[in-house]
Amino acid sequence: MKKKFLALVLAGAMSVAVLAGCSDDGAAETADSVKAAADEVVDDAKEVAEDVAEDVAEDVQETAEDVAEDVEEAADISFVDGFYANDGNGSDFMIAFYEGAAGDVAYVNDGTNEVLAEYVVENATLDDGTEYLVVTVGQTQIGYYEDGEDIYIVDDEGNIYAAGRLTEAEADEIYNALQ
Repeated sequence: MKKKFLALVLAGAMSVAVLAGCSDDGAAETADSVKAAADEVVDDAKEVAEDVAEDVAEDVQETAEDVAEDVEEAADISFVDGFYANDGNGSDFMIAFYEGAAGDVAYVNDGTNEVLAEYVVENATLDDGTEYLVVTVGQTQIGYYEDGEDIYIVDDEGNIYAAGRLTEAEADEIYNALQ
């Protein structure tokens, strides 16, 4: 763009010089040299544009390949286990665990926040001495424990909610409903 502008300025200046008093032979030579310079600038600009287009095409191709790899890795994820509870006041709590080639991830909805990412599980104890597991995904935490056939979800304030085990289809359905 700068080269085109420079070529136009140069062409304009040379045209003014020609009009200001060059002889017919000098004007023809000047016009020919201005045309040659302008053609060279245009050719250079085309070359730069082609180079930029090639670079952009390469970047787009690389990005497309990266996205394709991410999609392929995500497609290899399989559901492991999941739990769901509701506090009766409109807050839903959900934990769903997935494993795949890219690593293990969990979807957690703590009633306020929801996150899907790699997770960390830690042991914790309730005030009554009940041991449970705390799942941390990013900054979001939720706990759970099993007592025989019964499952419970523990929120970040220590409140306990009866929960149910989820199948993969149920986990997908609840996840989509919460969106």
